[in-house]
Amino acid sequence: MVAVEKAGVPAVAIAARSFARAWQSCVDGWGQPSAAFVTIPHATTGQQADFIHKMVDEQIDDIIRGLTAIPAASGAARRKSEATETFTVEMDETPEGLDSVNRFLAEHDWSDGIPVIPPTPTAVEQMLKGTKRAPQDVLMVMEPGFGLATVEKIAINAVMAGCRPEQFPVLLAAIDCLAQPEMNHRDMQVSGHTEAPIILVNGPIAKKAGINFGTTAMGPGVINSANTAIGRALRLCLINIGYCNAGAGDPNFVGLPTKFGMCIAENEEVSPWQPYHMDRGFKRDESAVTVVTVTGPTTIIDPRSKNHEDTLNNIGSMMFYPHAGGGGWLRGWQSAQVGHTNKRAPYQGPYHPILLSPSRAVIMAEAGMSKQDAQEWLHQNCRVSLKSVLGTAEMPTAADGKWLHHPELQHLAEDPDATIPALESPEQYLLFVTGGSTHYANFFYGTYGIATSPVEDV
Repeated sequence: MVAVEKAGVPAVAIAARSFARAWQSCVDGWGQPSAAFVTIPHATTGQQADFIHKMVDEQIDDIIRGLTAIPAASGAARRKSEATETFTVEMDETPEGLDSVNRFLAEHDWSDGIPVIPPTPTAVEQMLKGTKRAPQDVLMVMEPGFGLATVEKIAINAVMAGCRPEQFPVLLAAIDCLAQPEMNHRDMQVSGHTEAPIILVNGPIAKKAGINFGTTAMGPGVINSANTAIGRALRLCLINIGYCNAGAGDPNFVGLPTKFGMCIAENEEVSPWQPYHMDRGFKRDESAVTVVTVTGPTTIIDPRSKNHEDTLNNIGSMMFYPHAGGGGWLRGWQSAQVGHTNKRAPYQGPYHPILLSPSRAVIMAEAGMSKQDAQEWLHQNCRVSLKSVLGTAEMPTAADGKWLHHPELQHLAEDPDATIPALESPEQYLLFVTGGSTHYANFFYGTYGIATSPVEDV
């Protein structure tokens, strides 16, 4: 839309009313805040054609006006500045004075809605001692507002979230992950779907940063202060650096409580399997962070399992959640836009994090199963009908009629009973052992790719 306007072709966007702020935020970020648009009462997804036509027809006069009128100059475009802006907020001992910083942030939409720690210059300087990186080093361009995620800006948000300097390297590594094209960062930010990044931590940094990997590891409480602060800090960065404000850059239809932040470490001490970062090519004594974009979670209750196959069947039952892979890999990999370019990067996905309590992993290990054995079992037993896959969209084919992707399976198309694995590879079942020893596990439905980054040794 913005590209069309910049090319000199008049255009008018049509947006659902609930997306109006999101539209304005996006065109602000693309440098064309006066781009014309009209609103209709409802999103068109799933609506009947007659209903959609009626909603659009009611806006015809405004559409014509948007195509023919000269747009007024707008001052909505964000100012760009090399220097970090400093604001002064007066505080005193009254209830209003103590809350003045949070009121100031709320007025500017610079918060997640929960009271923050004031990011004073001294506090930010102290946070920066948790890294060897220079304050103005840029880790990524955060969308949809194209904000430069400098180390200093990240430190400001880390202070606000309650992070300590020893936790700062984990946050930086998580943002290193988000910077990878396979994370499809832009789609995660602007999607109306309920999804959020989860930070998975491995290695010695977990203890150094004080991350809880035992009982209630994903819950509230003082014991989880590091988990909470790191996860929250990432969300504040996405809001304040990426301009992904609720209802504006973030048009999420319903929202998701886990969008406040998720960070958890693997319980490597009691896991019978090698830690997850070793699956990703790291050494046991190295520290690494993995980030996956997910929705959920759904609890897997496994109290009556008599053997490892019962446990695996309970886990596998979650894989038939609608769209949990669904065999879409047969049409080829998905792709993500690479920054502010026309390039796209293919990636394998989705990856489904399955957070197993140690006792669930032990059940399988005692039966002689490695983690890879369990992943292979899930891969072979979580299947979808080929007929259902072929019925949802056209298969990409070459001029000779052969499938462009996985032509070796094309002969199954005539078999009404043929099935294929829901996911392309066993590794997409991300088994991560954490929490206390119990009969529960959590399943997250992954939406895009995955990235793992080393944690800086400070």
